Amino acid sequence: MKHGILLLFPGVRYSVDCPLLYYTRVSYSYAGYDIVPIDDYGVRDSDDLTAFSEQAVKALSKRLSDISFDDYERVVFAEKSVGTVIGPMLEEALSLNNVNHIIYTPLDATFAFFKPGRRIIGVAAGTDDKHIEMKALRSACKKLSIPLVEIKNTGHRLEGGKDVTKDIGNVAQVIAQIGDPRLVDKLNKQIEEERKAKEKEAAEKAAAEKAATEKAAAEKAAAEKTAAKAAAGKSSSEKSSGREKAAGAISKFKSNDKSASKLLEAMMEIWLQSNVKEQGFVPKKYWSKNYKEVMRVLNIASVYVYEEDGNVIGFVGSMEEAMVAIYVAEGHRDQGIGSKLLDKIKDEMGILEVSVYTKNKRAMEFFNKNEFKPKDIQVESSTGEEIVLLTW
Repeated sequence: MKHGILLLFPGVRYSVDCPLLYYTRVSYSYAGYDIVPIDDYGVRDSDDLTAFSEQAVKALSKRLSDISFDDYERVVFAEKSVGTVIGPMLEEALSLNNVNHIIYTPLDATFAFFKPGRRIIGVAAGTDDKHIEMKALRSACKKLSIPLVEIKNTGHRLEGGKDVTKDIGNVAQVIAQIGDPRLVDKLNKQIEEERKAKEKEAAEKAAAEKAATEKAAAEKAAAEKTAAKAAAGKSSSEKSSGREKAAGAISKFKSNDKSASKLLEAMMEIWLQSNVKEQGFVPKKYWSKNYKEVMRVLNIASVYVYEEDGNVIGFVGSMEEAMVAIYVAEGHRDQGIGSKLLDKIKDEMGILEVSVYTKNKRAMEFFNKNEFKPKDIQVESSTGEEIVLLTW
């Protein structure tokens, strides 16, 4: 079996000969990898990123059809800008397994491929990059334990444009932290250790269950009556527990669960209806326009959901120190649900910040009651409304 193969995915105006991809290629070449530079995607430039990426993947699938990826122990994709979207799309199109991704300056569209199980060696981005929301990137990387290299005062090319020596140093820093070939084996070793740990845990759990079953089977017939009573008591307890949950239970929202789509849809309905009714001073079209963006943020944020009888009643979400949402459905307010959700996220965060419209008296009273203090007042450019930044 061959040692490894590296594919280089350029940006639209960032070729495989530009610093980040060039030195990545050199590093992996020294490590004995076969190198496949994708000089161009074979399609016309387009403002429609989705259409451009789909056409590029179709062209690359044909162009790379003679490569047998199964012959390589290690497969690595080094991706820049639009390449951070095309790379994972190609991985899925070719049904490749265990591709290791190096992500240089991702786009907002790249978030769709930040999933548990995808092997990401690391991400590098400039703090002044206008093509990515840095706060969301930090949160996504933290959530999935992905190393993130932030280059201060640089844009999409990770270059400041004023000091060549500093720019070269930035490239060296990025290559050392996420572009080193040794990191591939380090990541794979970590994944393998996690796999073995899960297998060990599952085996221990199965053994414990088997022992418990054998013990129960060996009990004397005289104890069956007692066991039946205990089972009846347990059933009653479970029903009681079910009633308690129906009366209100808080759980962590997991975007990769089967029920995630249904829960998210219910949360967004509460978000939309609450904002339209409670914040009528803001045009309804503003909320409709921001619907998809809020849904995307909730998918990567830390979110807790309050449910009754299987129905979503309220939710709260945060990203790092910022609270991005806290809502309770109409008809269920003034019952302490909002405070319970807030306490849940307070337990998780040491510091919290939230922005509130000053005209929203109900929200202002709620946060004041829960010990939030005003820090700053600004005028929101998109609505012209005054907002206050509250901290806890």
